[in-house]
Amino acid sequence: MTFSSANISLLEDWGNPESSDLSDATKQAAAEGKPLRDFVTANPQLHGFAFDEALLADILAEAAREARVYAPDSSGRVTAREAVAAYHGDGLTADQVVLTPGTSFGYWAAFRLLADLAGGEVLCPSPTYPLFDDLARLAGLSVRRYHLYRQGPRWVVDPEELAFQITPRTRAIALVSPHNPTGSVANMDDLMTVGRLARRHKLAVIFDEVFREFVHRPEAVVSRPAEFGAPLVITLNGLSKMLSLPGLKGAWMAVEGEPELTRPFLRSLDYLADTFLPVSEITQAAMPRLLREGADETRRFAALYTSRMKSLTTAWQSDGGSVGAGVVMPEAGPYLTIDLGEADTRRGVLRLVRDHGILLHSGDMYDMTAGHLVMTAVAPPPYLIAEIMGAMPD
Repeated sequence: MTFSSANISLLEDWGNPESSDLSDATKQAAAEGKPLRDFVTANPQLHGFAFDEALLADILAEAAREARVYAPDSSGRVTAREAVAAYHGDGLTADQVVLTPGTSFGYWAAFRLLADLAGGEVLCPSPTYPLFDDLARLAGLSVRRYHLYRQGPRWVVDPEELAFQITPRTRAIALVSPHNPTGSVANMDDLMTVGRLARRHKLAVIFDEVFREFVHRPEAVVSRPAEFGAPLVITLNGLSKMLSLPGLKGAWMAVEGEPELTRPFLRSLDYLADTFLPVSEITQAAMPRLLREGADETRRFAALYTSRMKSLTTAWQSDGGSVGAGVVMPEAGPYLTIDLGEADTRRGVLRLVRDHGILLHSGDMYDMTAGHLVMTAVAPPPYLIAEIMGAMPD
């Protein structure tokens, strides 16, 4: 049984997990030795996105030599933070950067510092990747949803709905751009709305840009909320997606905005980081070269993602019948979201695993309405789309 009450401990809740039907189906397939074609795994290395092996070996060898003498800095090595600031641009300085072992830790740190003794709420987008609820709970916050809506091929912020969701308990707005999994990039109207409401209500904006480099359309420009007057912006990014190096566990928080808000936040963040010292010294030592010399690798990955996304959308347009006519290439990111209308995609993905050995996600995993499918930008075999469509119950 899964508990949801705030009075239930995490030990009781997480110690007695309830697996999903899809998880059970994939485990059953593995137990029976059935091959499974995985079109949703987020690890880019499993889809052929491999950082240059010789270059990585050279960078890590040098970093290991440099890190032999332990000299911890609570916010991270200055050379690494300077490299992050140079990558970020917009006048950011090393003093505005704190290194983390991943963006999930960055979310938790921001949530924890923004929560007060009475808790509070963070506004998170819906649909979204299933991450926020557990992190907010660990940090003492509650999650309140603001809903993105379809505008042609894009998912955008509804200004009135976002304003409606703000309460006296609201502490921050989380914004993901490029969005996961829809691939939409927050445009000027979205960012002006978020900036205006953040100023009016004195809210922080937590900005997740981990798919920043993987834009498929030249007109989709990934701007940041700090450019639109948000008073406190915590930008999260890292090596995992950008350089296809999730195992190095290297990321950062960049803090921008009004000095009277950024200074105490950075001091508190530095104190929190000093409590954990969570980032490997070797990873920190490697960051300057990874960001500088890895830029060509990032561009190669971006071109590969775009090429595969074109192939995937073309396959849907060719073989998806009436559904395929509505499938368009997203603005950015590694995922394609397909709207199958009234189809029961939850039952359909189970049938795909059990009968066809194909793993996809139903949109309800991301707070989407029934009828959506989500898959990664992997070029499909010609018959795949027909198999998917044939497995979907009406």
